[in-house]
Amino acid sequence: MSVIVKDTEKTSIRNADATRQKILDVAFEEVLLKGYQGLRVDGVLKKTSLTKGAFYHHFASKKELGHAVIDEVLKPWIENRWIIPLKEIQHPIDDLIRMLESARDDISAEELHTGCPLNNLTQEMSPLDESFRIRIANIWQLWHQALVETLERGQKLGLVKKSIKPNNVARFLIAAMEGIIGQCKCYMNDLAFYEAGECLQDYLESLRVENS
Repeated sequence: MSVIVKDTEKTSIRNADATRQKILDVAFEEVLLKGYQGLRVDGVLKKTSLTKGAFYHHFASKKELGHAVIDEVLKPWIENRWIIPLKEIQHPIDDLIRMLESARDDISAEELHTGCPLNNLTQEMSPLDESFRIRIANIWQLWHQALVETLERGQKLGLVKKSIKPNNVARFLIAAMEGIIGQCKCYMNDLAFYEAGECLQDYLESLRVENS
């Protein structure tokens, strides 16, 4: 009998986790399309076919949902797309160029329309809510630090010029990449990725130690 109870409890936990994740995924999609301020709990409920009771069992408010979207969906998305690959880089210049080319080639019609969710939320919420700003800034800093460590690793290996300042270069590279993605969103095509991307690649090449 105890085994049956334990199995039932495990199933209940799995179902609750699945429900929470379903809410988060739909909320993330809504934020991508409409921004946090355009997010509506009723709209999430309609798309998930859940009741208000089910929603408020997991999130006390829309703000709590927004925090969870940043912490549990957006942060892992940035980590998987940019931060983890940086930690696996062996040759900073070659691998960074390949990462940019891959990002350019993988950009979808949806991303052309929505832009980068991290940058979108930065522009929308940082001036309005300190709790959002702190969470968003933490993600930017994780990305920045991973890039700094990548460049420093390249310097130690004799692949990146000793004269560069990894902290400053990391700031510039992220700003450049996000600016390019923002232009793609505005123009609704990936031409900016190809045009500005060539210049960004040239800049990365300028960081290379000769003959490396």
